Amino acid sequence: MKGLPPSLRKRKRYIAFHLIAEDRVSKVDLSRALLDELLSLFGEWGADEVWLEYFDGELGIVGCYHASLEKVKVAITLMSRVGEVKVNPVVLGVSGTIKRCKKKYLEVLKGASSANGL
Repeated sequence: MKGLPPSLRKRKRYIAFHLIAEDRVSKVDLSRALLDELLSLFGEWGADEVWLEYFDGELGIVGCYHASLEKVKVAITLMSRVGEVKVNPVVLGVSGTIKRCKKKYLEVLKGASSANGL
């Protein structure tokens, strides 16, 4: 069976975020907390259109479709707990590809320190 041509596929967006937490957070707990936040805010409509693409304990990328971008950004910023850990997520930016999202937002933040003003 042949796949859909690019003109008929849904457009994807990738959201880079920084998770400031008291303790270490697992990838499974974070994805569960994000889904719970989406369900409590917007119900089941569009909650299946989000996925956790990358997470290293502090920096991460969430993938979603173009139509649900604003809902996902709101849900990320309103998360206050992941499991039993208090968190403060900060949305860094949005990109159309994972490669560009990592290069533009995550690699810059990893190389940042207070000495060079970032």
